Amino acid sequence: MSRYAIAGLGVTAQGVLPGTSAEQLAWDAVELALADAGLARGAVDGYVFQPGFGENTTGLAAARAALGANVTLQVNSSGATAILAIATAIGLIASGAADHVMCVHATNARSQAVTVGEGDVNEYATVGLFSPGARMALGAQRWFDTYGRGSADLAEIAVALRANAVPRIDAYRHAQPITVDDHQASRFIVRPLRLYDYCLVTDGAIAFVVTTLERARDLARRPVAVLGLGASHEVALARAYGRAPGIAGADFDPAAARTRAFAAAGLGIDDIDVFQFYDAFTILVAQQIEAYGLCGPGEAAEWIRAGNFRFDSARPCNTSGTLHSWGYVQGFTHVAEGVRQLRGEGGATQVAAAETALVTNIGLTGAGQAHAALILGRV
Repeated sequence: MSRYAIAGLGVTAQGVLPGTSAEQLAWDAVELALADAGLARGAVDGYVFQPGFGENTTGLAAARAALGANVTLQVNSSGATAILAIATAIGLIASGAADHVMCVHATNARSQAVTVGEGDVNEYATVGLFSPGARMALGAQRWFDTYGRGSADLAEIAVALRANAVPRIDAYRHAQPITVDDHQASRFIVRPLRLYDYCLVTDGAIAFVVTTLERARDLARRPVAVLGLGASHEVALARAYGRAPGIAGADFDPAAARTRAFAAAGLGIDDIDVFQFYDAFTILVAQQIEAYGLCGPGEAAEWIRAGNFRFDSARPCNTSGTLHSWGYVQGFTHVAEGVRQLRGEGGATQVAAAETALVTNIGLTGAGQAHAALILGRV
């Protein structure tokens, strides 16, 4: 697995960017990634993109940037797509179909006033599950009931995520700290989840180039190696549990993705220097901290209260504030921050001597919840 690498990274501004389009943002990110890698546009012979919210990207940016793409693919597993795009790129390279693959996600949902995750009519609507937030609320209530926890425990996660964004001038919530009291005073969206349990909706784009480590060494930037990745999907868990997928995410289980990623990398949890957990909702962060073995079941809030999670702690997590406070480019946000940390480009929240990073993605799809885990290494 360490034969492959991320060789170039392009990150646009994040926030409210009126007067642009998702396609333009995608093109901007592609150009930034090309410049970052020092790569000729004709050398990019694969293009993998995730459609965005707002004006959905269609892959037109590949043509606008005059890439030499022989293969163009749209992939979408919601928040799990970024890591699965890397897996797709590696597959294209291993098959001989491409040498350098550009992976892109762009969205202008904020300036288009799109309500991401708004209620919809689906097969579970009769039991009140109209939105991703509703499903996460059910999972949160189960976590509360199982471990004797409450909303103030999730507040610790929101406050820590925001604290990591506060020093970062590239974060949408730069210099805007919040407290536990602020979290508790914020309105309920779907009980028991409050406004500050939800992530941002922003405009922006991220692109990165995947290639072999051998080719990456000849490019302009120090590459970041793909040490291991794994994926799992609730449709398989549902089969094992004998139920329909997608009901609640209550059976939260990233074990298959976690096991495959760490086995491929030949590492354990204590070998990881920095963590980038998918954080569309605070409850997902709590569940992952526990599921990946950083603390025991139900202990995530106490683990954070003990001084972990923040960028300058012994266990730094989500060092930019990620989806909650940096910007919403789905799982591409976490991949980008993992790459920046290992290249020493984390700015005010750089983790000293970071050599390894764990990145996670979670997607809620029609077939249930998807998990993906990625381990990156400094070369």
